[in-house]
Amino acid sequence: MKKTLIIFALYAGALYQSQTNRFTYELRYRNDSSQEYITNLMNLDVSSRSVKFYDKSFADYDVKNKENNQSISHYSTRTDQVIERKPESFKNNWYRDFFDYFVVKTNDEMKWQVIPETKEYNGYKLQKATTEFGGRSWIAWFSNEINIKEGPYKFRGLPGLIFMLEDIDQNFVYKLINNEKLSSDYDTQDFVETHYGKQAIPITNEKFNKYIEDIYQNPTRMFSEGIKNGQKSTFKNETIESIEALNSKKEMLQKGIKGRYVYIEKDKQPVF
Repeated sequence: MKKTLIIFALYAGALYQSQTNRFTYELRYRNDSSQEYITNLMNLDVSSRSVKFYDKSFADYDVKNKENNQSISHYSTRTDQVIERKPESFKNNWYRDFFDYFVVKTNDEMKWQVIPETKEYNGYKLQKATTEFGGRSWIAWFSNEINIKEGPYKFRGLPGLIFMLEDIDQNFVYKLINNEKLSSDYDTQDFVETHYGKQAIPITNEKFNKYIEDIYQNPTRMFSEGIKNGQKSTFKNETIESIEALNSKKEMLQKGIKGRYVYIEKDKQPVF
């Protein structure tokens, strides 16, 4: 990774042309130390027009869709970390998938404390910085050898690229593992700005939480009308044909809703 990142540094001026610098992070996350980590790969795409952060699986499936000239949904985010913003900006479009597709506009300016402590990583000198965000305390390691002031999720604003990031409880741990330079701006219209044709509905975080909390309280509601009209629903390969059988799945549905995401911003998460 060192050699490739040196190329990026040399071509920092070319960043603001029609190309995309893609950084891939390994994300390990969990609710708390009693749980095993879940691991996802995440892409950070930086171009002259935008900065985007999203599950790498979206791009992997997008390649297959484009090869077959189709737009089919193969994947939904499990991280709740699909982000788009303008370069040099803390104002984010936070795209959120929960049955419908939503966008929450947020202003996430961070106050960093840069610390003299340094360490080496793949030949790069990294410097430590800390901040408070989303109800958690964070430690970042960045390199000012890479003149890109971005990082995972909403984290940015340090004098160089963030290579590593974790909260002090190590419930969210990011590590830069790969990078590539794409020859043009990468089109994410099918899976970031929309979800395979499903337009993003503007909503506030408060209303989004209320939406999820209401579904949690009555999770069978969205299926009951169809069953009353003679339709069938399937849960874990079990076919449901009656309201009585549907109601018996309430606890299972609530568990799925509650466990859908590990919320990185715990001060903004729904209350179940």
